[in-house]
Amino acid sequence: MTSNSQPPLGTLDRVAYFLLRGVTLICDALGVILLASVMLLIVAAVLARDLLGLGMPWTEEVASMLAVYAVAFGSLSACVRFEHLAVDLFSHRLGGLARSVQHRLVGLLSTGFYALAAWGAITMSIASANNRTVSLGISFSYLYYGIFLAFAGMALVTAWQAVRGPVAWQAALQSEQESF
Repeated sequence: MTSNSQPPLGTLDRVAYFLLRGVTLICDALGVILLASVMLLIVAAVLARDLLGLGMPWTEEVASMLAVYAVAFGSLSACVRFEHLAVDLFSHRLGGLARSVQHRLVGLLSTGFYALAAWGAITMSIASANNRTVSLGISFSYLYYGIFLAFAGMALVTAWQAVRGPVAWQAALQSEQESF
């Protein structure tokens, strides 16, 4: 893989650049693999039921779990690349300092929301530890772990973005990721 963007020169920014780049590549790959697995599993269940007359009731449970983790990895990757839905009504009219303050404020608010959601997911995981799926007997906690993974990861990313503020190399990294 050749890189179109140059990594930043500062040590901390270089580490963040390669870490964020690695996170997006890994999350994208895992998300695609998990979604492809969901599709294959559903097709296999339909074919087994219609052609062979075999019921596979466990496929719904596994497909749900795979889908939750695919969304978790995808949402973390989207957070790193600033691809979550945002309403941007006036920031293009702000000056440099005001835009930086807005960036940090949005990062702090997002961090708070994601941390609260992660806390809710881990709380639900603990509360549902004894609840099990019907076919396989898997604890529902594993579903909530995927949700926790997504929100905790996004909380870390937005906290870093709030502390660091806007950086020029992230735009280059975003355009590089879009070219794949």
